[in-house]
Amino acid sequence: MIFEPVRISDIMHQYEQTRQENEGLLAWRREEIYNKLPAIKELDEASNSSYLSTALAMLSGNGDKAAVAEDYKSVRAQNRQRTAKKKQLLVEAGYPENYLEPIYTCPLCEDTGSIGQERCSCFRDKLINQLYLQSNLTNILEKENFNTFSLDYYSKEMLAGYDFSPYDNIVNILSSAKNFVDNFSKSSSHRGNIFIYGEVGLGKTFLTNCIAKEILEKGHQVFYLSANELFQNILSPYLMGQEKDLAELYKYVYNCELLIIDDLGTELINSFTVTNLFEIINKRNIQGRSTLISSNLGLKDLRIKYSERIISRIIESYTVFNIYGENIRYQKRFNSTNY
Repeated sequence: MIFEPVRISDIMHQYEQTRQENEGLLAWRREEIYNKLPAIKELDEASNSSYLSTALAMLSGNGDKAAVAEDYKSVRAQNRQRTAKKKQLLVEAGYPENYLEPIYTCPLCEDTGSIGQERCSCFRDKLINQLYLQSNLTNILEKENFNTFSLDYYSKEMLAGYDFSPYDNIVNILSSAKNFVDNFSKSSSHRGNIFIYGEVGLGKTFLTNCIAKEILEKGHQVFYLSANELFQNILSPYLMGQEKDLAELYKYVYNCELLIIDDLGTELINSFTVTNLFEIINKRNIQGRSTLISSNLGLKDLRIKYSERIISRIIESYTVFNIYGENIRYQKRFNSTNY
């Protein structure tokens, strides 16, 4: 996934377009109903006229304020009766009673992207979807999924030092990965974590994509990043105060249902990386948020390059998949040239 910053203004423009489309649909509905049920048009005109006259009286400041306030209460009562009558007429004509009420794609934020001072969940979804479109991840997941995962590249011959052949090992791993996916929707938290490791070219990223696609298709939030994108393009510029537009992505790193960190160990490893990786693993684990990490580094190398605290968290809280065998990329290249 190639990370490109998403401008907040672009997403807000999407909301503006959505509101315009919904307002257009509501205007079409209103015209339809006015033509079919003129009585409803008359009720609306009466309501608008009474509110307008009352508002003008209140703004003018003339007359008895108590009397104006009493008139306003009376107008509200009359308009409630008109609204009830409108709903009755709509239902009798075969329409839903809320057919002429404002239309919102997201009723939570009413298509504004925010609820009070907080961003709505639909805003975060738009943010991640935009990233996926830019990165071409959607197309990648169409090609790399459980249906296209091939076992043909994994030998059934035993390797020294292993209890299972590469083939039997990957069969077991696939079964565990599918169980993880199947169980993901059964609870809202503490669904488990996965750490996948092995040498280059053994299918770690392919398996990661398989899991991501299935979780996404179940309607869950997945934030998929390479380690370099996470640390260099989100955490570093945001925490250093350079890119405030990354605030929502920073929150999403901690709050999304499934965070995927691909190719851990390819980023610049320093105290900043180690500290923030531990914070992510630890906080997400405490909150019951699931994390999937893939790496070319084995557990021993991970301990050396990062810290004992990180490796202990992974051993305690993650299901560990060790993929081994012959390099699949070499096999594909060899097969393509071996006529």
